[in-house]
Amino acid sequence: MKSSEAAKIVRSVLCRTLTPEQADQIVQAMIPVAAEPGTAVMREGERGRGLLVLLEGSVEVRKHDRDGRDVAIAVIEAPTVLGEMNLLTDRPHSATVRAVTACQFQLLTRSQFARLLGAESLAAYKVVAALADVIARRLDQMDEKFVDLAAQNEAPSPPPAEPGARPPDRRPD
Repeated sequence: MKSSEAAKIVRSVLCRTLTPEQADQIVQAMIPVAAEPGTAVMREGERGRGLLVLLEGSVEVRKHDRDGRDVAIAVIEAPTVLGEMNLLTDRPHSATVRAVTACQFQLLTRSQFARLLGAESLAAYKVVAALADVIARRLDQMDEKFVDLAAQNEAPSPPPAEPGARPPDRRPD
């Protein structure tokens, strides 16, 4: 993929407020990465390398549940961003991301991003603001999923009592 095409995708999925020149600056700091189907590009619990922009292909996001089982969470199609938390913090990945199809990425490493921030790059500051928005939207989605799951697990309410009926006599077992 040409650098100009990658810059357009970076602007569309990472930060729409980047000028074409700023998008080029970010892409120039990135490393192209290819992944064949089945390749893990991020592993839950491991320290990551930075932010991945998925340019082409699809990936599956998997997470270990409380019992240690590997559970599929989602399949995500290009274009999108992955590993945004890792770019901003030095925390390990919260999930595993595996290529479903042949994928093309652009990797913005933490060290390259730190270099841009150190140089007071307006493009880097715009990316920080955009990633905060991405993280907030994903948190909202998780909140909604949590509420839906909690509602599914609630016990149904007992039917209303007949008028004048006494509650059943309950004795401890």
